[in-house]
Amino acid sequence: MSDGLPSKQTVNAVGGRLQAREVAVGATLWTLDGSRVARTTVTDVTAVKARAAVEVVTSHAAFTVSGDLLLATPDGWIRAEDATGRTIAWTHARKLCRERLTFRMGYAFGYFVGATCADGTVGKNYVSLVVNDEVLATRYARCLPAPGKPSTVYGYRLRPYPSFLVNGHLVRAAA
Repeated sequence: MSDGLPSKQTVNAVGGRLQAREVAVGATLWTLDGSRVARTTVTDVTAVKARAAVEVVTSHAAFTVSGDLLLATPDGWIRAEDATGRTIAWTHARKLCRERLTFRMGYAFGYFVGATCADGTVGKNYVSLVVNDEVLATRYARCLPAPGKPSTVYGYRLRPYPSFLVNGHLVRAAA
């Protein structure tokens, strides 16, 4: 079996969700770099016929992949067919495209912080500045065999990161 995604399974692309068969060389996909979202570019696409697949069901979503595709867990990468009962790395897909709050240091920023925090009270007026907050949540997986007719399974080579998101879940091809 080849590691990859069935043709109709969606991935988290930078411009919005794409079906696996629509991903082409040069497409940009979302991934995670530690606990931050990052972009990675498709450098090669392979398509092979496969009969078996695994449906990974978490408390957030369900998605279908080949059993050899690797899923990110706190203990490292595991094959999708071995993921039952394991914690899977996951992030909200809605947060992938949002504009990140950035600050330019200077007089206006210093004035804002000073004016907000300078009244001498403790615990009442404070500023909590969170820049690029991306929470890596976890979900428990349940894997189900998804037998069926032969289908085309798509695999990708990516740079600079080898992983990408499927319904917000971090996956990568077995090397």
